[in-house]
Amino acid sequence: MTVEQNKEFIRRYFNEVWNKGNLDKEAEFISKDAVVHAPPIPGLPPGIAGPLAVVGMFRAALPDLHVSHDALFGAGDKVAHHWVARGTHRGAPLFGAPASGKEIQLIGINVFRIVEDKIVERWGAIDTLGVAQQMGLAPDPQQGGPGSR
Repeated sequence: MTVEQNKEFIRRYFNEVWNKGNLDKEAEFISKDAVVHAPPIPGLPPGIAGPLAVVGMFRAALPDLHVSHDALFGAGDKVAHHWVARGTHRGAPLFGAPASGKEIQLIGINVFRIVEDKIVERWGAIDTLGVAQQMGLAPDPQQGGPGSR
């Protein structure tokens, strides 16, 4: 696949699975042997079940979740993806916090390696401190908490 085809593949993946919530389509996009290089989320199973559990966790907590692409570029078999996701925390607990009714914004970056129309490897990071601050699980210096000036 070309770089442009790989970028479109990533757009389709996020639209179909993350935005529309079609979790049953995850296996169409991710190899069953995919390798994920990302900070661990406790309790996630290995293999393709792990990424599916992440999508399910966020969609259960934020039923109106929508991911947008701030930047999407690539070279060879890799696509880099800077994303922003927004949703209202009115569903299941998220990171142990009960639903608050607050709009949560998640920001992150991924690099995907795509082989034969499948994601075979992913490197990723999310602004977990920012999420924790929005949920009231960590002090927010901008709100006058510890560490503010």
